[in-house]
Amino acid sequence: MPRLAMTSVSSLVCAAVLLFGGTVSVAHGEDLTDKEVLDRLSTRSPRDLALAKALAFLRSKQNGDGALGKSHKTALTSLAIMAHLAAGHTLDDPEHGFWLRKSVRYVLQQQEPSGYFGKKDGSRMYGHGIATLMLAEAMGTCSDDQLEREILRCLEKAVKLTIQAAAIPKDERYRGGWHYGPNDKTADLSLSGWQIMSLHATQQVGIPVPQQTIRGAVEYANRLTTDDGKVGYSAPKQDHPALRGLGMLCFAIGGELEDPKLESVANRIEEHPLEWRGPFFFYRVYYEAVGMSRSAPEHWKRYSNHLESILLENQNEDGSWPRPPSDNEGNHGDVYMTSMAALALAVERRVLPAYQR
Repeated sequence: MPRLAMTSVSSLVCAAVLLFGGTVSVAHGEDLTDKEVLDRLSTRSPRDLALAKALAFLRSKQNGDGALGKSHKTALTSLAIMAHLAAGHTLDDPEHGFWLRKSVRYVLQQQEPSGYFGKKDGSRMYGHGIATLMLAEAMGTCSDDQLEREILRCLEKAVKLTIQAAAIPKDERYRGGWHYGPNDKTADLSLSGWQIMSLHATQQVGIPVPQQTIRGAVEYANRLTTDDGKVGYSAPKQDHPALRGLGMLCFAIGGELEDPKLESVANRIEEHPLEWRGPFFFYRVYYEAVGMSRSAPEHWKRYSNHLESILLENQNEDGSWPRPPSDNEGNHGDVYMTSMAALALAVERRVLPAYQR
């Protein structure tokens, strides 16, 4: 069975253990006394602390059935799981593994016989792509063979549907992309991004994906990116700020790191930096963090502190994030906003396939 090697993050694992005293077993079988744990925690960065608070908030929002959120629960639960995986927690985590396994099982139960994840909660191909990405990232992180087999079975069915949806005959301007429904003949980059990432992550854990599907998706994103760094939603020259980072990520997935368009997009992001305001703040902060850190590390060195400062300055005491001015994402709820912010903060750990250079 394919397995994804995860990097354990001892500082986060240790955080809750202080409540119980004694020693704690962390990565590589290392035992730490309370004093050693405290010494490590005292050196944690503000980013680490903000991320730990965000994850604690998300754990407090789990319903009895393992779901999170009030609507689009398949998608939101998957995002919250991914935030934990990105921070280095696995389904075997001694502190949070039970929480994670419960939420993963909830997501698995939402899949249709066709492999589709977007029907029961109404999240459509957004939710399908997010859930598929989460399962690919969760693969190999659990010692429960039965659960691992179920993750693999559902992941393979989901990926098959994603590949079939890409193969639906489309007009040239939409070819290679995805839209709201698996049988749609149109496409946009926002929806396509989750499918591209899910297929890439699936490849990373050893499940075959047709190269023409990945190549077609990358070419679709390339057609929406102009030479001067504008990234469109469904047509070139639209310049959608929240999708610039996604455009960069697509170049990285396609192995096109020398394409001059990539540098142009990175420059445009720095010339028009993120602000604490909408629209699409959380979508933008996620994709700028993932896309720039993965494909333009020199730009990311300059930009990461700016992104981090905005997130840390605006985090609530309970670990969540509020709605910024001119927001249009708040209707998705605090689980969505906090998960996206946490995923952005976790990019430096480079645990997940989407974050690895």
